[in-house]
Amino acid sequence: MTQWGLVGGWLILWFLVGAVPFGYVLGKVIYGTDLRQYGSRNIGATNAARTFGMKFGLAVLVMDGLKGWAGVVLAMQWFPHDAVIIGLTGTAAMWGHVFSPFLRFRGGKGVATGLGAALMLDWKTALLAVAGFAVVVVPLRIVSLASLAGMLALIVSLWARHHMTYLWVFGLPTVAVSLWAHRANWVRLLRGQEPRFGRRTQ
Repeated sequence: MTQWGLVGGWLILWFLVGAVPFGYVLGKVIYGTDLRQYGSRNIGATNAARTFGMKFGLAVLVMDGLKGWAGVVLAMQWFPHDAVIIGLTGTAAMWGHVFSPFLRFRGGKGVATGLGAALMLDWKTALLAVAGFAVVVVPLRIVSLASLAGMLALIVSLWARHHMTYLWVFGLPTVAVSLWAHRANWVRLLRGQEPRFGRRTQ
């Protein structure tokens, strides 16, 4: 297999790993129901917590985050001197979560998976993204708006810390697709209809 074939296969693998819909799977296994039938109809941690409680939402958050984290960890082992492939591995996992072929290419928003990857790429950048998220979510309890703040903090931090390769192959692609995945949230925000976090839908 050529080097390009190896890299392509690696990225496809992590796209498929990222595509595993833990919110959907856990909902089916534990509650015998489809998470997509409730609340925002999303498979991510926020809708999971609103629907089935905080412990369930936290489990989904951790498992979705591990998809991005594990991909970058292993990429650093297999391709230790190639920042492009390492960054693209995190991007592949995050895009897999958003465009899951296991759910007809309709997945989650990708925030947790992207954060998991960012923690390994540069934990300081990831913490700044979390801080940007927290500054908004604590007073307003609007997760989509807080996610936007976190994404902007991620981009600014990657640029300020001179991680230009990660900015181009990870930061910008992941933020772009997550913004797209949040498109319904932006519409609700403009209409003043975006729900605040803390209320269960059951």
